[in-house]
Amino acid sequence: MGWLARLRRPRRPPAEVVVLTRRGCHLCADMEQVVSRVLGAGTARPAHLRIVDLDDAGREDPALLAHYDTLVPVLLVDGVEVARWVVDERDVRAALGRRRRP
Repeated sequence: MGWLARLRRPRRPPAEVVVLTRRGCHLCADMEQVVSRVLGAGTARPAHLRIVDLDDAGREDPALLAHYDTLVPVLLVDGVEVARWVVDERDVRAALGRRRRP
């Protein structure tokens, strides 16, 4: 594809990347580091990272807490669950390359 065609191609909106965590969770800290490292190195698609403490969020959304209670850490990209407990850089990059859900 030529450079002019790339300029005319519509840009994809930034990915919404969410890591559901809990205080004192060593796996959560590991996942945060992996995701931050990938986003910090640059990706083909821009992304917004949010770290969400499940216990805090669960006060407002008990269904969220009930669903993910024993599954943290969890990585969500554009609302799609990508990983539970552990993730590697390749998985994060692959998830950022997927199309957004309509």
